[in-house]
Amino acid sequence: MTLIAFPRRACTALVAGLSLAVFAASSQAADPKEFSKAENLVFVNPHLANLKGSTTLRYGFVKSGVLEPGFTDEVRIDISASGKTCCTVKGSFLSGTRQLKLPEIPDAEANPVIVYFLEHDIAEMQRLTKGKSNYFRKRIRMTMVDEAKVKDTTVSYNGKTSPAQEVILTPYLSDPARNRYERFAQKTYTFVLAKDVPGGVYQIRTSMSGAQPTDLAMIEEVMTLAGAEPATAAK
Repeated sequence: MTLIAFPRRACTALVAGLSLAVFAASSQAADPKEFSKAENLVFVNPHLANLKGSTTLRYGFVKSGVLEPGFTDEVRIDISASGKTCCTVKGSFLSGTRQLKLPEIPDAEANPVIVYFLEHDIAEMQRLTKGKSNYFRKRIRMTMVDEAKVKDTTVSYNGKTSPAQEVILTPYLSDPARNRYERFAQKTYTFVLAKDVPGGVYQIRTSMSGAQPTDLAMIEEVMTLAGAEPATAAK
């Protein structure tokens, strides 16, 4: 299994545990200044630093669109305060036959729910296009470095409006080889990060538009923070 290196500040254990491990440009770059603004926001920033003690984060997951049947499900991230950095993390991504098997991650600082979502997404792109997973990882990584758009926004969580930032990618739009999967070349990834919401990640969504601007999305997947609670209260 080929592993792509992940910035140490984010979750070094992913290198040993996940096939995707990282989308950042270079594992050798220890200084966050060497990463793009988008990479820092998504992969490097210490999203978990705003948590006080062991916490369970819950995210709602909704798949919709005209190409395949949709569903609703849940993503759960159990975070135990430990070590000199931040946390040990256990994740549960979707359920039943859709569930993604995840390793425990020690010394996490960035929220690994981002990597979990992308691991799921890469598997879906491979299933839909019969393409190679490493190729899709490479496209996302390259776009995060060179083409990602970052803009300010706000989010509403627990009745409070907070400042946030969106990182928007269209990794296949400029791909010279997009003719191999033209149907999915318009796919957009949006990461919504907010320092004031638990775990720093408010939402991740992907959308594959139809042939015409007025067409309904072929597939849309949205994962949104639903709540946070002390880990001892989680069931």
